Amino acid sequence: MTPFRTERLANGVAVAFVDLSNRYFGDYHRVCVEVRITAQGADGTANAAATVPRHVRRLERMGIAGADVDAVRRQLVEDFWRHAGPYLGHPDFPAQLAAKVAKAGAAQAGRRWPA
Repeated sequence: MTPFRTERLANGVAVAFVDLSNRYFGDYHRVCVEVRITAQGADGTANAAATVPRHVRRLERMGIAGADVDAVRRQLVEDFWRHAGPYLGHPDFPAQLAAKVAKAGAAQAGRRWPA
């Protein structure tokens, strides 16, 4: 899906907002915005691993009237920026994100399916 808004921060973090909203009953909608956060590689260049979303978060509201869908979508994005923007813009965030992804990958690699 194509992002409806993309932001690139000074520290190399890119944030894309993708609309996954749908109508589920009559004039009631589920407003869902997927936030895809990626970071540049350790050497400051975007590498193949950096183009894959490193962290995905969903912002969601249920039971929204059709006339209010755009306003609620806009409010979800603005609320996300107000709370997460300063954290995402911190110079150390790309390294912290890479460490978190590496740790999660190592934990997944050691996990076994039940016999």
